Amino acid sequence: MIDLLYLNGNKVSENKQISLKNPSFLYGINCFEGIRGYYSKKEDKIKIVDLSSHLDRLIRSIQLLEFNVTLDKVKLIKEINQIIINEDVKENIYLRLTYFLDGEASWKEKEKISYTLNIRSMFSYLGQSWPVSLGISSYKRISKDTLPPHVKAGANYLNSRYSLLDSQKRGFQGTLMLNKQGFISESSGSCIFFIKDNELFTPSEESDILIGITRGSIIRIAKNNNIRVNEANILLEEILHFDFAFLAGTMIEIKPISNIEKHFFQKENATYDFIVNEYLKYTLHGGV
Repeated sequence: MIDLLYLNGNKVSENKQISLKNPSFLYGINCFEGIRGYYSKKEDKIKIVDLSSHLDRLIRSIQLLEFNVTLDKVKLIKEINQIIINEDVKENIYLRLTYFLDGEASWKEKEKISYTLNIRSMFSYLGQSWPVSLGISSYKRISKDTLPPHVKAGANYLNSRYSLLDSQKRGFQGTLMLNKQGFISESSGSCIFFIKDNELFTPSEESDILIGITRGSIIRIAKNNNIRVNEANILLEEILHFDFAFLAGTMIEIKPISNIEKHFFQKENATYDFIVNEYLKYTLHGGV
């Protein structure tokens, strides 16, 4: 099993302890990306999926958090690929790249920024994932006038935690959040899609979602194969009209939904199977 940790490009032999006064520890002031890498035995190579897109989103998060640091995208891609070669990684992996306030600075600090890269083994269930039940949380999804939901920041995930625990207390495996306007937003750490008559439906960017990288890849795959994609404001009662539903995100990959509250979806769907198979091919090409 692989579990590698790098701090500012240098390998750390053991977990480095940070100060208990560190503002990222105290207030969750950080931004990050979780990225999947799939090992191709045939090519004896790790294919990192959508690395460029993940770094573009990370750059936007850094800018919105007003971290005064320049992420050199080309240099970082080269650094990550070189680490994988040097460490002779030959299995499916998950990379977490985090930018954070270092030292014992103030929570409003903008200059003292460091980054960590953690690479660890992670099994893929893509194409064989089990369905999950979702409950509607009483907690609303954060909105752009409170905490910008399109920033992948550590502190934003408190919203997902409250929502998930709320639904799990009522016996559901996962959760679904609505925004303040009552439209379906997203699950905890993943986007949601619905299927009806070979068409995809997913909450629009105005529904206070984190604009998912996997979400974008699925939309492109669908459109390239003449599957219509509807990005819209979706009311909760509209789920009664959909045949099938699934979640999408880097960590969970693509996961079918058995039911939302008391509404159950079909157990099988040809459009869903096609999307999963095409995404499998997509990952084996590194998202190209």
